[in-house]
Amino acid sequence: MRFATELLLLLHSDDTGYFVPIPEWRMSCALAGAVLMDLALENRIDSDLESLTLTDPTPTGDSLLDPSLEEIAAEDRVHAPQYWVERIARRADDVSDEAIGRLVRMGIFETDAGGFLNLSKKVTRTGRYPLVDGRAGEEIKGRILRVLLDGEIPEPRDIPIIGLVHYCGGFRAMMDPDEYELAEDRIELYSGMDLIGRAVGPAVRSSYRPPESLRAARRRPLPEVTLWDMISSRSLRQGNLPKFIAEASKEVGSVFRLKLPRDRRVVVLAGRETNHWVAKKGRLYLRTRDYLEDFQTEWGTARSIASMDGADHFRMRRAMRAGVSGQVVSDRIGELFALGRETFGEWGIGSVVPGEMACQRLVGQQISHLGVSTEASSILDDLLVFEFRALKVHVMGIYPKFMLRTPRMNRYRKRVFELYAQIHASHTPAQREGKRRDLVDDLMELHQADPQFLPETNLGFAFIAPLIAGHYTGSAMSFAIYELLKHPHYREQVVAEADALFSNGDPTGEDLTASAIDAAHRFIMEVLRLHPVIPVHNRMAMNSFEINGIEVPAYSKVLVAFPATHYMEDYFPEPDRFDIDRFAAPRNEHRQTGAYVPFGVGTHVCGGQRWTQLQMAANLLLIARHLDLELVPADYQLKLSPLPKTSPNRKFKFRVTGLRHPLEPASV
Repeated sequence: MRFATELLLLLHSDDTGYFVPIPEWRMSCALAGAVLMDLALENRIDSDLESLTLTDPTPTGDSLLDPSLEEIAAEDRVHAPQYWVERIARRADDVSDEAIGRLVRMGIFETDAGGFLNLSKKVTRTGRYPLVDGRAGEEIKGRILRVLLDGEIPEPRDIPIIGLVHYCGGFRAMMDPDEYELAEDRIELYSGMDLIGRAVGPAVRSSYRPPESLRAARRRPLPEVTLWDMISSRSLRQGNLPKFIAEASKEVGSVFRLKLPRDRRVVVLAGRETNHWVAKKGRLYLRTRDYLEDFQTEWGTARSIASMDGADHFRMRRAMRAGVSGQVVSDRIGELFALGRETFGEWGIGSVVPGEMACQRLVGQQISHLGVSTEASSILDDLLVFEFRALKVHVMGIYPKFMLRTPRMNRYRKRVFELYAQIHASHTPAQREGKRRDLVDDLMELHQADPQFLPETNLGFAFIAPLIAGHYTGSAMSFAIYELLKHPHYREQVVAEADALFSNGDPTGEDLTASAIDAAHRFIMEVLRLHPVIPVHNRMAMNSFEINGIEVPAYSKVLVAFPATHYMEDYFPEPDRFDIDRFAAPRNEHRQTGAYVPFGVGTHVCGGQRWTQLQMAANLLLIARHLDLELVPADYQLKLSPLPKTSPNRKFKFRVTGLRHPLEPASV
C-alpha cells in the first residue's frame, strides 16, 4: 500500500460510490503530499519546515512515485515542501488514476461503466485488504477511526495519513459533527507530527482552487461557433449533429460556446480529453435535473434515475443493475427469439415495412416481456408519440406547451397511467411466484424497503423506463438493418454465424460466446459508432470549472457531445466508412479510452448497455437466419431525422422477399 492508495480508501464513500466531497485543489494537494511521504519513506528525499532536498535520484520502480522523483531531481534549486506540494498537485489526476487502477487490480475496488467504485465483497465481508505480498492489511477506515474516536495508539504510518486527510478537510466531510467534535483534539495532535503533512495545510487553506499564478498562465478565452457556422455546415443540414460538432472542434478546440440568438450560455464539450474529464470529474460540476424536471412532470413523477445525481443516483443504479443486465437477455434468449419470429411473421412476405417503426415495435415488444413481464404491444406506438412530443416541448423547447394538451396527447397520457397500473397489478407475490425476477420486482422491493426514497408516485415511470430506452434501441436496430442491406460482404459473415449457431436448434445464452457472434457483435459496435442515436447529453454547470485551460462559468448549459469522437480521424480513420474490422486485432480502435463511447460518459452512462448490445446482436442474427430483405426503393440512400433523436427518416423502408428458414424454432 502506498499513501495515495490508502488516502483514497479512507476518503471513499459507500453511499455515493466515489469519494467524500472535497474541493478539487485540496484533494490534489493531499495526493501530492502522499507521493512526497512515500518518497521520504523510500529515502529519496528529506525535508524540514524550510526545505525539501533530494537524497537519492535512483528510481523506485513505482510508476506512482517516479515521475515526481524525476521532477525533483531535475530541479537545480532547493525549495520548501509547500512548493513541491503545489507543483506535484498539478499532476494529481495521473496520481489518482494510477492509484485507483492499482486498487482495482488488487481486488480492493470494483468499478462499473459509470465510474462508480465499490469496495469488493471480500473486503467488505472481512475488513481486510489483499496486499501484493499475499498478506492481508486491515481496512484503513476502521483502523483510523479507532485511533481518533477510541483513543487507540496509532501506528507510525497512520500519523501522516491523519495529517493529509485533516489538512484537505477530509475528516469534516466524512464524519458526523458529533464524531468530529469528539475526535478534533486528537486530529490536531497527530496532524502536527508530520512535516510533509504540515506543508499540505498552507497550500490548501486559503483557496478552493489552485493559486491564481498557476491558473492564469494556462487560461484561454472561450472560443465561439456562430449561427452562421451552423447554417453553413453541410453535416448539420444533413442532421448529423455529432459530425458537425467534431468538425467544429477541429477548428476551434474541444470546448466552445454555441453563439445562439436567444441563449449565449450553451457550452459544448467534444473530444476524447473532455470525455475523460466528464467521466472522472463531471459529478463535481455537472447535474442533470434542470432540463428534465418539466419532462418528468408530464409522466407523473417528481424524479427518476435520469435526473438523480450523487448518492441517490448511485443507490438507484445499484437497485436496477440486475434487472437491466445482459444476463437477463442471456437467460431469456428463447423468449427473445420467439417474440422476434412473431414480429417477422407480422411483417409478411412482399409487404413494404416502415423501417424504424417496425424495429421499435420489435425491440419494444421484447423489452416489455423480458424487462417488465408485461404485454404492452398495443400501447408502444402511443408511448413513443407521447414521449417524443414531451421531449420536443420540455427538453428541446421547439413546440409550445399547449401541444401536450391536445385531445390526442391527453388520451395517450391516460394510456400511460393505465400501463403503470397494469405493470403494478401484474407483480403481486402470487402472480410472480416461480417466475424469473425482473426489474419491476427489484423496484417494488426498493419501494417497500424505503417508500420515501422511491415513493409510489415515482414507481410508474421507473417501471416503463426500459420501454422508453427501447425506442432508442429500436432506432439503432433500424440503422443496423440499413447497413446490413448496404454491405453484402458483411451480411455474408453474419449469415454464416447465424447458420452455425442455429444449425442444431436455437442457441442458448451460453452458446452466444464472443467467438460465436464475433462478426455480429463487431457489426453492432460499428452501427453504434457511425450512428449514435443520442448525439449529446444536456447538463447544467452547477459549479464553474476549468477544462483544457478554458473556464466554464456556473449556470452554463453544457452539451456533452460524447459521440463526436466517433467522427474524428485521429481515433477512427475514414470515420464516414462503415468498417467492422476497426474492432478486430490489430486495429482495436474501440480500446482508446474516451474515444468509443456509444453509451455516454460519466455517472449517467447507460446501465443497460450489455443488454442493448446482446439484444441487437441476437436480433441481427435472427434476421440473418430467417429473412431475405431488400431496400425500398433499391437505391435508397440513408437520410437522417435529427429530432428528438438521430434516426433514419421515414423514407427508410424494406421488404421481406422470402424466408431462408421457416419462422419456427429450429429443430434439433
